[in-house]
Amino acid sequence: MLNKIISKVMKKKIRCEHFPEGKWQKILLIMKLKLFILLCCIHTLGATTYSQNQKLDVKFENELIVSVLDYLKMQTGYQFFFQKGVVPETEKITVNLKNATLIEVLDNVLKDHGYSYEVLEGVIIVRRVEEQKQVKKMVVGIVTDQRKIPMPGVTVKIFGTNIGTATNAKGQFSLILPMEKGALEFSFVGYKSQKVNFTGVTKDSLRVVMEEDIQALDEAVVVAYGTTNKREMTGAVSVVKAEELQGIPSSDIASLLQGRVAGLDITNMSGAPGGGGTAITIRGYNNSLNVEQGRRFSDPLWVVDGVPLNSFSSPITGTNLLADINPDMIESVQILKDASSASIYGSRAANGVIIVTTKKGRKNQKATFSVNASQSWGVVAEFPTVVIGKGERDLRLKTLEGTQKAYLDKTTKRYKYPVSNEEVFWNDQSASYDYFFSARPGYPATLIYQDSLNAFYNNATNFFPAYFRTGKVTNANIQTYGGGERMTYGIGLGYYNETGVFVGTGYNRMDLNSSLNVVPVNRVNVDLRFNATLTNRDRGEKVEGFGTAPMVEGVPGDPFWQSTLLPGKGTEAWEATIDKLKGTKEKNRSVRLRTNFKIGYEIIDGLSVSTSLAADYSIHRRNYFQPSYLSGKGYSMSLGETGINLMVLNENLLSYRKTIGEDHIFDFLAGFSYQYDQMEYNGGTAENSPSDKIYYAPSGLPDLGQEVNEWSGETVPVAFQHYQSNMEEQKLYSYFGRLEYNYRLKYLLSLSFRRDGSSVFGRNNKWGTFPSVAAGWSFSEEPFIKDNLGWLSFGKFRASWGRSGKMFESPYLAYGLMGPGDYSHLGNPTLKPVYGGGLYNEDLSWEETDQYDFGLDVDLFEYRLGVVLDYYYRYTDKLLYRVPLPGDYNGFGMQWANAAALSNEGLELLIKYEIFRRPDLYWKISVNGARNWNRIEKSYNGKDLAFGITGKPLNRIYGYKTNGYVQKQEDLPLYFTTQGESYYLYPLAGPYTSFYRPGDYHYVDVNSDSYIFNDQVFLGSALPIISGGIVNEFRWKNFDLNFSMHYSIGRHMVNQLPSISLVFSTNPTEKFYKHPVFVDINKTTFWQQEGDDSDYAKLRIGSEGEVLDRQVEKVNYLKLKTLTVGYNLPKSLISKWGMEQLRVFVSGENLLTFSNYSGVDPEAVSIVSGVDYGTNYPLARKFTLGLTVKF
Repeated sequence: MLNKIISKVMKKKIRCEHFPEGKWQKILLIMKLKLFILLCCIHTLGATTYSQNQKLDVKFENELIVSVLDYLKMQTGYQFFFQKGVVPETEKITVNLKNATLIEVLDNVLKDHGYSYEVLEGVIIVRRVEEQKQVKKMVVGIVTDQRKIPMPGVTVKIFGTNIGTATNAKGQFSLILPMEKGALEFSFVGYKSQKVNFTGVTKDSLRVVMEEDIQALDEAVVVAYGTTNKREMTGAVSVVKAEELQGIPSSDIASLLQGRVAGLDITNMSGAPGGGGTAITIRGYNNSLNVEQGRRFSDPLWVVDGVPLNSFSSPITGTNLLADINPDMIESVQILKDASSASIYGSRAANGVIIVTTKKGRKNQKATFSVNASQSWGVVAEFPTVVIGKGERDLRLKTLEGTQKAYLDKTTKRYKYPVSNEEVFWNDQSASYDYFFSARPGYPATLIYQDSLNAFYNNATNFFPAYFRTGKVTNANIQTYGGGERMTYGIGLGYYNETGVFVGTGYNRMDLNSSLNVVPVNRVNVDLRFNATLTNRDRGEKVEGFGTAPMVEGVPGDPFWQSTLLPGKGTEAWEATIDKLKGTKEKNRSVRLRTNFKIGYEIIDGLSVSTSLAADYSIHRRNYFQPSYLSGKGYSMSLGETGINLMVLNENLLSYRKTIGEDHIFDFLAGFSYQYDQMEYNGGTAENSPSDKIYYAPSGLPDLGQEVNEWSGETVPVAFQHYQSNMEEQKLYSYFGRLEYNYRLKYLLSLSFRRDGSSVFGRNNKWGTFPSVAAGWSFSEEPFIKDNLGWLSFGKFRASWGRSGKMFESPYLAYGLMGPGDYSHLGNPTLKPVYGGGLYNEDLSWEETDQYDFGLDVDLFEYRLGVVLDYYYRYTDKLLYRVPLPGDYNGFGMQWANAAALSNEGLELLIKYEIFRRPDLYWKISVNGARNWNRIEKSYNGKDLAFGITGKPLNRIYGYKTNGYVQKQEDLPLYFTTQGESYYLYPLAGPYTSFYRPGDYHYVDVNSDSYIFNDQVFLGSALPIISGGIVNEFRWKNFDLNFSMHYSIGRHMVNQLPSISLVFSTNPTEKFYKHPVFVDINKTTFWQQEGDDSDYAKLRIGSEGEVLDRQVEKVNYLKLKTLTVGYNLPKSLISKWGMEQLRVFVSGENLLTFSNYSGVDPEAVSIVSGVDYGTNYPLARKFTLGLTVKF
């Protein structure tokens, strides 16, 4: 049989590949090499494996070596490669081996006869032992990645020349070296370039392993309904990876993103644990932040693992729904900033899109198990300056001394202030020169500030330390991930518990996250995601009413409204008060379930269909109890309310990716989705429980009772139990598609289209259309740039236009609103229209945002320096606004309409530089910033609307203009009544007898009506002009140091707390009667005499409390938001314990603030009004100690 095989081989004259000698050797050699590699690729496509352990029987007697090699080629599938003349066609051998491996045969056939060989992937290189003495030589090899997978298309060049080649489909290459010494350079997009030096003694077969570049252009980036990479992207997308956020415990992901992305502005206006108050905006603010319902600012759409997320703050518990996402379970966050990347989400994407991808197992991933735990401590960085004890008493008494009341001088018929008590007595006893003297019986009222001999009112108590404490955060997570050939899995369990720095506040969360992906049969993929979250929250502000949880939670008023003259902590009065307040109970609990089931089928290579069903269910419960002794009527009260939010989403996708001729790449997506949203509410109260120990409302409590009407004195029936409920729902149908094309990854084009139909809009505008187009040019791939600008690693221009929309939250505005009537008819309940905006509007439509974007992406010096620059222009039209209606013929005063437009225009810049990029030393710094111009463009009637002034930015500070102080009475104009009486400019809150005089602020009477009221003007915008951040990543051996900074430039704000604290009232029933003073008396001046330019006006009742232009500050600040230092124990040590990683770390949050602001914390100032009343929940300074263990 063996002889027959040899005979056939000889007849067909099969010979191994070799190369001729002579003048045309080089040309023919290259041609033959290319042909050979091509034939090798075609021949080996059907082969599934090569085995060096295959057993062979080889018996030849005096046979040509080339014939023996041909036989081995047919038996093993290996290709033999040698130059002509290396193996002479006349050389013969004898061999007789049975059941031998290929290596044993080769040793016998080649090594024993003066040849050497090397076995590569499917190729055996044969050479003479003395061949290395040649100067010109051929080098062959294979290039793989770190997983030993061959890499086709890798560029192989002789460094400093244009001589080179590329690896074939099997990662193989061959190249003739025209020089004795030099270096080979291996490069591929997304991988680090490799250099291999060669000399005359370098072996001529290489195995090169390419390492992924940490700035990989081909790294997957999650976008709407799919993934892409930096090279193929035509939109403006930023990515934040989980590694950048490790070691920083946080209740929600939004705070961790602050300062990391150009154009993403995040402002924390409240530090309440688990609460809202975080304004998140992408490329500027829209008016929708507070016109409709004021609970979401200009928040973008959040999408978690492909499913849109409810992300508002609960009006029942005050919990921020973003806090349901455990940051430790997040793998990456993608921010879609321009319309081309976001508009495929249609009517929900006007404010941009943030895509969150959670961790999951990988195919053929070794199972991992990790535990991380940390403990944090938080303190209030700074309390406001407060005047206590005698200082407060003296200031209040001086305020009274400077307060007079004018009278009409009957001689001059002019209002004037008396200059003595005698003048009051003889002219008008209702006037006043000295508060402490009055000719009227019973006046003045005795004040606590006069009762200095009473020990109860003779204290110096700073209440802030009593109401605040050291907060604590415990954070722990257990995670396991892994996968095989057909299944991957991921399971995570998290626990987060925070006690707030304000006594009585806190938040805790337990969450379970799981993912499962299965390939049950070929081409079928089944994916399941499930998340369950249980939260509890303690609020500082406990309020009786329904749905009263504030979006921006502040500090309850006690430390701001308790006079420092009152006894403090440790006194009998204090403890008695605290014991009573402890009787108030409140529980806020939430449960949230999110799941997504998806099944996909690959019809043919590149063509797939999928369908998914997702649900987001959350329930929020609140129970509030107030004991009877805290009620004015002596009734206890139990309040319970429940809110349920449900979102169900079905999406069906068809995708197709096709590459034609390796040059043309098409990517097509089409889909249909259906979304259903439901909101349900139930709430009730029960009063007059028989015991203050019964916190709920069991059956049997009284329904009705009787009480005496305080006005009529009659005994009337009263209801002790109340109940209300509501249910709203809406539907959204959508068709969408996207087509992407690129030519050689050089010229890029993307088109998308979405059409949404929503139940919330009027009959004439049910459907909205949202298209986009984008193009890109990777100019760095052009030969004239690639061959001449070696320092340019990557460069691309981008341009896009797109339209996106926004739905309003209330589902029935377009249909007309009705409510229960105020009165019954014949004992029956009635209905009435909602006159303040309930008139139906069939033309009510989507808010539409058109956005243009022009971008530049550049990477230089082997991706060491990166620059991303974008210019954008966003025009938002058809803004929702409640328009006043003329006349009163139908009772309606207002109607919801699309009534205004505004624009946001800006520049974004990101610069990142890798200072060191070595295995044991890595240091990268990135700086980003965005300049945004916000402007109201038009209104429905061409006039200024209540939310702002046309041509000015949103979020205006509204206050009074002043011209310094009134230095003398003649500075003010004189006005006359119809009776000929004369008076000076006065505040409307007071009559002519309270006109302005020397020492008062010189208000500008804008409308010239002789009094100051409705004279407020635009004093600036609370929005920042420029915002951004600085991020540092540093690793040295086993140490790492990371920090992030956030800065804001050009925000206008008013530190109103000192002015408000100077307001004083002598009415004991008002809160301004006894409250502390928040000014530094030693550094604060008050007007005393003509010519003074003091900090504040003369101390008088009514002189302070208004927002004035002189108080507006243009504030810049820079914050060290996070700082983390970590150490990984050496693997040589922990491997003995079965560990893969053991890391200890310390971190800090809100560590330093550099600012020109006169108040406590500029970030906590409302970005809506710009007025700082000092009562927002402080942003705690936190310190963390943590441990991460990975097996």
